[in-house]
Amino acid sequence: MTLAKKACKDYRIPLLAVLIFVIMSLVNKNFFTPYNIFTIADSISGYGIVALGFTFILLVGQLDISFGSVIALSACIFMMMLAEMNFLLALLAAIAVGCACGAVTGFFVATFRLSPFIVSMTMQLAYKGIALTITNQTPVSVPHPVLQAINNIKLFNIFPIVFFFFLLLAVLTELFLRNTQFGRNLFLVGGNISVADNLGIKARNYIWSAYIFQGLFAAIGGVVMMTRQFSASGNLALQGPMEVIPMVIVGGTSMAGGRGGALKTVGGVVLLKIIYNAMTMFSIPAPLQPFVKGLILLVVIVSDKYMERRHEKV
Repeated sequence: MTLAKKACKDYRIPLLAVLIFVIMSLVNKNFFTPYNIFTIADSISGYGIVALGFTFILLVGQLDISFGSVIALSACIFMMMLAEMNFLLALLAAIAVGCACGAVTGFFVATFRLSPFIVSMTMQLAYKGIALTITNQTPVSVPHPVLQAINNIKLFNIFPIVFFFFLLLAVLTELFLRNTQFGRNLFLVGGNISVADNLGIKARNYIWSAYIFQGLFAAIGGVVMMTRQFSASGNLALQGPMEVIPMVIVGGTSMAGGRGGALKTVGGVVLLKIIYNAMTMFSIPAPLQPFVKGLILLVVIVSDKYMERRHEKV
């Protein structure tokens, strides 16, 4: 395999993102502007961080659709605490809630080997119900000065600071997955759980940990979203799974487990956000945009299944 072919194979998603970005910049004069670049980068951060957490779930061959409600619950706790205490304590409380939600979902999946779809669907309703109850079905708005300060910081007068925070988390997550025994064992558990068990690796603990990581990143993502809108409710991130899951799969993390990574997820996040932004630029009607997103997800799932079967044959 030539160097060019290998580069196209390994980095096809980032290259595709760059290609679409260049084409859009040439076609639409309003695309390559500081304001639109800021809009794309700003929209990436919240769900992008959540997507890093979902990468852990797919790596161990599991599924979780409850993280949208975890985002909402964590954000509600954060904003309610922020009204009563300082920023750091409110942040720690939100993270603790996110990890606890992930631990509960993961406990039922890992310990009892229940269907992850059924468990996470059930917990999605439970977490949303808790969020709506504690907020009395009323949005919690706290224009805290720290949130406003974070929202106003722009590097190079274009990129929001939370975008670089997302990139930093992605790099740290990739290093953790590739350079620690725990991270490498996640790949092994997702690749073949029977082999992992035979090697003495407690697959149940790694699956459980993946859900806790998902809860952690969902909570952080929820807090980051608050730096943009300053208001949380139980209905926050209703479309979270439909936004996040395609990002991770497009990036190259297999739904079958054992293949993928955080930097691959970054590529998927950036690519889809550019496409979504392009749809707005071309004035595609809002009712039609979910259809396009669903079509993209269908193509990605079929492609992932094809690559999985091809990999098995090899």
